[in-house]
Amino acid sequence: MTVWAYARVSTRDQNPQLQLDALADSGYDELVMEKESGKRGVARPAWETLLALPQAGDTLKFWKSDRWGRSAGHVLTTVNELRDRGITVVSLTENFDLDTKEGRFMFAVLAAAAEYELELRAERQAEGIAAARRREATGAMLPGKKKTGRPRVIGPAELATLRRLVDDGVSVTEAARTLKIGRSTAYAVLAGR
Repeated sequence: MTVWAYARVSTRDQNPQLQLDALADSGYDELVMEKESGKRGVARPAWETLLALPQAGDTLKFWKSDRWGRSAGHVLTTVNELRDRGITVVSLTENFDLDTKEGRFMFAVLAAAAEYELELRAERQAEGIAAARRREATGAMLPGKKKTGRPRVIGPAELATLRRLVDDGVSVTEAARTLKIGRSTAYAVLAGR
């Protein structure tokens, strides 16, 4: 009987150490970890490979149900498929037993809550962007703001240096590297965007 552990963080500056520490404290034989988004439609190759590995009698541990993905339906289907294969599923954070109907109910509620939270966050973000664009169109921007979007990465001095380097025959890629800015940013500012 093998105890499998799964840890996942999104690629954006997340640190898996909290998950790894909790999984190590609980004990496991094999660990699978990846840095991929949990959004629907995003490929998670390590997760897909892991699902085929456990055999009847094995255990699959994870830190929290939202590490499996954001779709409650997909998470619940996966749990049921694993249980049908005789694999014990354990959540370290959500303290419930998936071998009981109550535990499965709580798991379903938490998975649905994670999906709901993600959708609310996306909705709020879209509303905030739309409101900022309306303010920009009417000239009523918030104090200290002149436009929507990310602040400029490159200022007038950097732009002048970039142009000088490129005019002197340095490639845009090398000039961007020298100024420690992205190549796409360098091309965009040189194009006048």
